[in-house]
Amino acid sequence: MGSIMESVMTQEPLLTVKNLSVSFQTDDRFVRAVDDVSFEVRPGEVLGLVGESGSGKTVTGMSILRLNPRPPATYEGGEIWFEGQDLLKVKPEDLRKIRGSKISAIFQEPMTALSPLKTVGDQLRELLDIHRSDWTRKEKDSFVVEWLAKVGIPEPDARRHQYPFQFSGGMRQRVTIAMALMLEPRLVIADEPTTALDVTLQAQVFDLMMKMKSAKTSLIFITHDMGVVWELCDRVLVMKDAKLVEEGEAVSLFASPSEAYTRKLLNAVPSLQDPPVRELPEFENAPLVETRGLCTWFPVKGGVLSRTRGHVKAVDAVTMRIRSGETLGVVGESGSGKSTLGRTLIGLEAATGGEMFFQGKSLNGLRGKAWQPVRRNMQMIFQDPYSSLNGRLKILDLLTEAPKLHGLIDKKDPDYAANCLEEVGLTPEMMYRYPHEFSGGQRQRICIARALALRPKLIICDEAVSALDVTIQAQILDLLVELRERHGLAYLFISHDLSVVKRLCDHVLVMRRGQVVEEGSPARVIEQPEHDYTRKLLAAVPVPGDMSKRR
Repeated sequence: MGSIMESVMTQEPLLTVKNLSVSFQTDDRFVRAVDDVSFEVRPGEVLGLVGESGSGKTVTGMSILRLNPRPPATYEGGEIWFEGQDLLKVKPEDLRKIRGSKISAIFQEPMTALSPLKTVGDQLRELLDIHRSDWTRKEKDSFVVEWLAKVGIPEPDARRHQYPFQFSGGMRQRVTIAMALMLEPRLVIADEPTTALDVTLQAQVFDLMMKMKSAKTSLIFITHDMGVVWELCDRVLVMKDAKLVEEGEAVSLFASPSEAYTRKLLNAVPSLQDPPVRELPEFENAPLVETRGLCTWFPVKGGVLSRTRGHVKAVDAVTMRIRSGETLGVVGESGSGKSTLGRTLIGLEAATGGEMFFQGKSLNGLRGKAWQPVRRNMQMIFQDPYSSLNGRLKILDLLTEAPKLHGLIDKKDPDYAANCLEEVGLTPEMMYRYPHEFSGGQRQRICIARALALRPKLIICDEAVSALDVTIQAQILDLLVELRERHGLAYLFISHDLSVVKRLCDHVLVMRRGQVVEEGSPARVIEQPEHDYTRKLLAAVPVPGDMSKRR
């Protein structure tokens, strides 16, 4: 690694950022999001850009392609040099030729990066229509299928005809990764590209990125996952409050960080070696939630008459139970059925077989408004915070809408909203902003606050902390533990982060292809796995400090 790094550092920079400053206009003032930041990226280098949510790392990355909205964004100063051009000054038509072909971006929230009106295949082919106009339609379609297969999309030739809403969150993110990598650009700006991916698929994507790195493609990897930084990055930049506070080679920075803030980030990284929050308690009360042989199958149709040709068995004969105060973890690869299990429990997907019970009452056959009293006590935190928040409503409206509907408050109460925000580490004045004015991590905290607003008995957390930086993630996990102890809350905790599952959960199910293949206490499943699939998941987990995990 050392000789490779020395070779990289002797080359001329591919990208040079000098004294970049970016501000955003709010209702009453300018907010400096990036403050006098300078750095270089060299050919074949992977540069990690880390920091807490709101530190300015995403704004820095998006500034390279001038993707920050203007207004409210203002580029107050600085230069961004790429192939002899200052990207802050090139004409829009020239910048369009660079985007996608020479510099591409992978965004944190795939639903905002993909059009809901076009099939996945059409959106990938659109890029080829612009930058490979001499190719035939057949060549483009073949190339699209090849890249969908490379990023792990099953049955790529069939799936390219589907729309983004027909994909899971992890599969949508794989599509955006294919879109960014397929033209082999000189520079890829990856903003939390693997947040929605399970560890095995994350490893596949890393392999792809490393192959491109060897072909002189450089990467700027914006992330809060320090395990990913350790595994991938040659150098690391640490940002705090819009400024660059530390930089250095990854191995040296992990071994001896000079700044207290960097040490704080590293200390907050969850580990498979960490003990659980509590010893496994004895739950003697009746189950709060129970399923018996639960099935959720989706028909696969085709042909001129759209006849059913088979079924996707997203959830297949799953039996489980959750008691009051208990946290059940569900882990597995993207597409294993874990999110569909949660959505079926809360009535967002229709069960096609088996039985479901909540507080001893059957949920089978409920339709429409019959779900309303159930959802008063059963809430869900979704994986993609942007698509689960109404962009036309202020946070005050989002936090008080459901409590008003269920009679907890009789008006739009700012004090009630302020209390919800403070519980998740946000300030009361944020209630007067709109969702687009927050970072991805801040939006996810708002989603958590909204779920807590009804004081439910069960919260289904679908990758609820995957979008958060490690320090905020630790705070939210502590908050979930505190609320569990205070209110006797139960959680169905869906995650691909086995370290988080071990810390928080009392029991864990491992799902694969819709079925439960292993279950038990987190300590037993993680330390003494019995199924080959579980061992495969564990082997793919990044481990900071383990030199064998460096790529």
